[in-house]
Amino acid sequence: MSFEIDLSNPARVAERMPELRRLYAEKVQQRVQLDEQIRLLARLTCSAAVADLVGLGSEPGSKPKRRRKAPAQERAVRALEAAGGLAMSPTSLYKFMLANGLDAPRDASLLAANLWDAWKAGRVMKAPSGVYTTLDGTGRTEWDRPLTDYYYAAELGMPTP
Repeated sequence: MSFEIDLSNPARVAERMPELRRLYAEKVQQRVQLDEQIRLLARLTCSAAVADLVGLGSEPGSKPKRRRKAPAQERAVRALEAAGGLAMSPTSLYKFMLANGLDAPRDASLLAANLWDAWKAGRVMKAPSGVYTTLDGTGRTEWDRPLTDYYYAAELGMPTP
């Protein structure tokens, strides 16, 4: 079939509509088969984690899986709450977790990713300065101004609330 269709001639378009619908259904079926083959090839040629990361999950049209599970977010939120709700950077929160014997991820970078995921999920608030706080009950998840990292300020001997 030729895709050369004169759209300015509605009668001709209507005349070819059954053929166009058949061709459309055929192409969709071909795409589904190609998607299945691509998923299989991705799993055969690279790790399943990479295939999931690039959106080649188990089902056609499925969303890519999140990188971190909710328990990692929960650990970050609980640590922030244990810190008394003070504004803290991921590095300061990581130091706080280690100093207080809390279950901590392998490094501050991973904690930063966990906090970011928790913020995207609406579980913590984030300030433009890169610090996080517990939710304040207003329904917002972002501060409209930079906040001070009070844990770091205390390390430097500055007064804190």
